[in-house]
Amino acid sequence: MYNVLIVDDEVMIKRSLTKLINGSSHGFRVLGEAEDGSEALALWERLKPDLIITDISMPVMDGLELIEEIRSREQATEIVILSGYDDFKYAQQAMRYGIMDYLLKPVRQEQLEDLLGKAAARLEQKGRSLKERGQRLWECKGIAGSIADDLWMVRELEALRHLADFQQQLLNRGLTIAQCSEQLEDALILAEAELVAQSGGKLQELSKPLLSPAALSPDELLHRAGTSIAAYAEQIRIMRNWGQNQSIQKAVEYIAAHYISEHLSLSHAANEAGMSDSYFSRCFKEELGLSFIDYVIKLRMEKAKELLEAAESKTYEVAYAVGYTDYPHFSKSFKKYCGLSPNDYKKRFSNT
Repeated sequence: MYNVLIVDDEVMIKRSLTKLINGSSHGFRVLGEAEDGSEALALWERLKPDLIITDISMPVMDGLELIEEIRSREQATEIVILSGYDDFKYAQQAMRYGIMDYLLKPVRQEQLEDLLGKAAARLEQKGRSLKERGQRLWECKGIAGSIADDLWMVRELEALRHLADFQQQLLNRGLTIAQCSEQLEDALILAEAELVAQSGGKLQELSKPLLSPAALSPDELLHRAGTSIAAYAEQIRIMRNWGQNQSIQKAVEYIAAHYISEHLSLSHAANEAGMSDSYFSRCFKEELGLSFIDYVIKLRMEKAKELLEAAESKTYEVAYAVGYTDYPHFSKSFKKYCGLSPNDYKKRFSNT
């Protein structure tokens, strides 16, 4: 049984809709009624209905304001607009908030039946999707624990091997690349949650979608996942070293916040750490295994790779976005780091 909230300041319309909905064959019942958007918002928070049917023109808070407020909090509730011919243009505006449909007044029974059938189908599909996601998360729980344990001990190759084995199991079951991506992403999200908990909240969340707009190959998908694993492992290494040198911790945090600035320098970072330039340079390399400039270049290049993989990015804009005002210098640095020019790297991902 699906629950409905009706929002309209006209009593007769609410009564008529309630009678039609409760008598429908699609499994809906009216759980609440409201006279305006403000009252409806309070009822929505308390009742959590599956479907809202709301008028547009109402006192206190109108239908558009109600929809905007609900959509700012969640996307799950299906919403239908009641519209007269005079406010039809407002119904069109409401479509941008992802409403399911609109009904023109006066509402005809057959029109409402069609709409409820459509709503029931959408809600049933959402229910199946939630159930399937729950099953996926359950399947991912075991592998996520293994990955988290490996990463906590900084065993990157073991973590990647577990992930590769998991991906092969999924492919052997006939899952598509998109489905594999969702499963791998779920596994990484769960592993990340375990790592954040084990670190007492010191680790930052790094999760990002593994799929690009174009479909990836299994190898490319695993490469993306491996990049995330490497990022987790590096954070753990740094976190453990931070315990030995809090000054370097402050400098690393400063660099992370300012690495895209063309004005960032070793002196700025050393000052943040409270060290002389030469002493900071030596300590920094001992702690992170990279010189200051190599570490900054690595951060910039990894960010540039991420931006170049976006379909709408332009290479010269990416250069500026990661702290380079001279595009040829950026292009030369990128090719040295990645083995490809920015344009070739972008073409590689646009063709996958």
